[in-house]
Amino acid sequence: MRLWLCALLLGAGCGGLDGDIEDEITIEQGVYGQLLKGCDGCTDQPAVNEEVTVYVPGHDDQSVMSDGHGVYELGLPAGDYTLCTSVCTPITVPYGIIRYDWTSGPGGGTWH
Repeated sequence: MRLWLCALLLGAGCGGLDGDIEDEITIEQGVYGQLLKGCDGCTDQPAVNEEVTVYVPGHDDQSVMSDGHGVYELGLPAGDYTLCTSVCTPITVPYGIIRYDWTSGPGGGTWH
């Protein structure tokens, strides 16, 4: 019965979420990730058109919106930053790229 219900509601949250987003990334330096809407008792869904902001000490902030899969990417030089959506987290971008995903939830959500 559950499989039948999931097949019926596939577009409403019973389908799995593809976390393999590396083929969508176009930057070679900076931070990228996937934003998810989490909830108790449901399958995580992409957080579409959510703003992600990076605060850069001594420079202008950079913002981007997540795409239709909840994916965002920001080109940044290596260094220390603060990455924010509903909540913020300090990050260190190495030479190359680094992934930070976010899932909504209690207290605004968590970066991981």
